[in-house]
Amino acid sequence: MGIEGGNTSSKSGNVDKFLSPPPGFEGCSKSVKVEKLLSPPPGFEGVNRSSKSGNVDKFLSPPPGFEGVNRSSKSGNVDKFLSPPPGFESQARFVLRKVQEKTNGFRPGDADSFQKLVNSRPWIVHDHTTPSSGVLKPTKPQVHPRRLPRVSKKVVLEEAPVFNPTEKEYNDTLSYIASLRDISEPHGICCVVPPPSWDPPCLLGERKIWEGSRFFTQVQIFDGVQTEDPKIKKETDADSDDDDTFHKVKFCRTELGNEYTLETFKNFADSYLESHFRVKEKVLASMYSSPSVDAWPTVADVEKEFRKLLENPFVELGVLYGNNIDTKTFGSGFPLSGSSESCKYKTSGWNLNNTAKLPGSLLTFDDCESVCVPRLSVGMCLSSQLWKSEKERLYSLCYLHTGAPRVWYSVAGCHRYKFKAFMESFVPKVSGEQSKRSYDSVMAMSPYALHMEGIPVTRCVQNRGQYVILFPGTYYSAVDCGFNCLEIANFATLDWLPHKEIDALHNQEKKRKSLLSYDKVLFGAASEAVKCLKEYSLTKKETSGNMRWFNACGKEGMFSNTVKSRVKKEKSRVQYLSGPLKPQRMKESFDDVSKRACCVCFVDLHLSAVQCSCSADRYSCLSHMKNLCACPYDKKSFLYRYTIDELNILAEALEQRKLSCMFKWGNIDGNYCASPAIRSSQPGGDKGKTTDEVMQDVETGGKEQMKARGKVRSIIEIMNVKEENDNESGPVDPKPLF
Repeated sequence: MGIEGGNTSSKSGNVDKFLSPPPGFEGCSKSVKVEKLLSPPPGFEGVNRSSKSGNVDKFLSPPPGFEGVNRSSKSGNVDKFLSPPPGFESQARFVLRKVQEKTNGFRPGDADSFQKLVNSRPWIVHDHTTPSSGVLKPTKPQVHPRRLPRVSKKVVLEEAPVFNPTEKEYNDTLSYIASLRDISEPHGICCVVPPPSWDPPCLLGERKIWEGSRFFTQVQIFDGVQTEDPKIKKETDADSDDDDTFHKVKFCRTELGNEYTLETFKNFADSYLESHFRVKEKVLASMYSSPSVDAWPTVADVEKEFRKLLENPFVELGVLYGNNIDTKTFGSGFPLSGSSESCKYKTSGWNLNNTAKLPGSLLTFDDCESVCVPRLSVGMCLSSQLWKSEKERLYSLCYLHTGAPRVWYSVAGCHRYKFKAFMESFVPKVSGEQSKRSYDSVMAMSPYALHMEGIPVTRCVQNRGQYVILFPGTYYSAVDCGFNCLEIANFATLDWLPHKEIDALHNQEKKRKSLLSYDKVLFGAASEAVKCLKEYSLTKKETSGNMRWFNACGKEGMFSNTVKSRVKKEKSRVQYLSGPLKPQRMKESFDDVSKRACCVCFVDLHLSAVQCSCSADRYSCLSHMKNLCACPYDKKSFLYRYTIDELNILAEALEQRKLSCMFKWGNIDGNYCASPAIRSSQPGGDKGKTTDEVMQDVETGGKEQMKARGKVRSIIEIMNVKEENDNESGPVDPKPLF
């Protein structure tokens, strides 16, 4: 039943079976192989397909609105016509009709709106859509920048160590700071509370400076989210369908402000503080007939406002800030001259005018005003120092002369690279043309957000009359709780040298000129060390300076190993110089320019350089001699300050502590080897002469020079005999001073 009228015929030995077509398809007749005819859904009766290569096409029912789609089978596969299961016809039509109604509302040219609609449909797989060309192209995955972390209100930062030195400990500034290093350096910061007897007069309060000296301010503008800045990264909230909702990074931009004196700036800062914090309390007090509120906001109140300013992108604020005020022109808060009563304050190492040039500070070997001269910072409520690192990775000593407290936040140098990677993850890499533009914006990142990312942040509160020490490589930020005046100075001890070496390499890699010459500081300190070691060997005086260098030198000494490593690098560079260069010792005129730099990478050329006869003022380092000019090698000269043999003598004098090497280096180094009598005996001094010429004059000069030469020779001979005896009995190290 249902197969009446069936007819079969035999072709090539095969039997075709004809099944009765469903109602409405009685006229359909096909041959070749066995075909199954399935009824297409209503609305697709006009679809006609043909079979090629003896295969049967597969018919898929297109959704409503796509009836004009016509496809042909070229692969020879069997087409299958699938109809929706019973009971699901109405649901499928409803869903497709809903999509069709939405898509029909767009104009043909409104591609962006249509793409937004398509992107919001999770069942559409965009990576496998076929373009009009018919060729599938892989879709590049979209890389989203990282999301700004949500900061918990319960985050508590670690407090910085606070030290209270005794009168005796306080006398030697650098020795006391060195004793704090092991405890404080992992935090990057510490606070020192001076003894009660330390109360220097604040010269900033004198009428001449308070009312007369003027300075320009900077306007710090926290104006919410700066969407026009290409450096800001943003990411769509995955839990929200609103495309305008972003987690954005906040920036603070600076502009040049008006000119103020300390008196007028304090008046402005006090009125701002009152209007920002005390208006609400006064209004409430007047409403409830309470006594007027006279208390100023606490440190916790200011920190709460500052945290809200950093973590809420919609809070806007503008404050004034006086930063990097040169004390040489404005005036220092510490006394430089005055009555005899203030004598201890004038000569103390805690007087920031003396800190950079203290015995033991390596800044004495490179006089750079931008580093060695103290600077002032004048702040008001919510004025801030956003995240930065001290230039040249130097030590920093800060003293709060007067005013409200300052709150510091620090990331120690051991976490420096983790901090930089976190901050750079929020700033997109701009194109080459955009990178040449200068931006005034600085990222305003909450210290609590850093702590949430696993970067240890230390908090330190500095009050009036206290010092804060920032260690090399530390990143720090700060906020002022009201009007205050701070003075800041830099210094460098021996443990700073590895930090400076890394900084010099980074500057060379980025083609950025350094403020300080690493080689000038290193070899200037080496000459000083040889001088102190020689003095100790001859006199056995255990002074602080002699013992400082004695403990840093020797076979296992940090300083002697640093010098030895630098000599080894210089030897390898000189050994592999390409081309026959003419060697020539540097003349005194080479140092007329304080810092000769390579014309390619801007590295300092204190130790060696390459010069060409085509240009008298153009030099390069040994690594970039090919980029100096196109002249042949025979026109270029290799300039050196010391030969490799002379540098080896210096390294041996520091490592072995041999008096013979010390005297040999004294004859080589013209900075201190020649006595004042020898220098004054020459007409016009030794100006314009090289070290070799000076030593030739010493050897061939008059009677005084010959006496000095014979005296030096006799001392060397005596010391050689003494060293041989000491080697037989074994070295005896003196007791370290600290």
